[in-house]
Amino acid sequence: MKARNIGYAMLLMSVSACQSSPQKPSNLTDCPEVRPQVCTMIYAPVCAMEKDGKFISYSSDCTACSHEEVVGYHSGVCTREK
Repeated sequence: MKARNIGYAMLLMSVSACQSSPQKPSNLTDCPEVRPQVCTMIYAPVCAMEKDGKFISYSSDCTACSHEEVVGYHSGVCTREK
């Protein structure tokens, strides 16, 4: 019985470790809950953070937030894309 409980505890710990996500910097603007379907062709580059913590440059905030994996952005091109 004890081995079974230990097995459940280990499973719980391993699952909870997989759900940790990167910390979002405070200088990011959140994407709206309803994602844009169409964006204008305006060029105002932003640096966006994806759910996995990777930063990617997009041509505008609208373009960045149209991608479901983007959680937020700040103005300007990313200086160092990961």
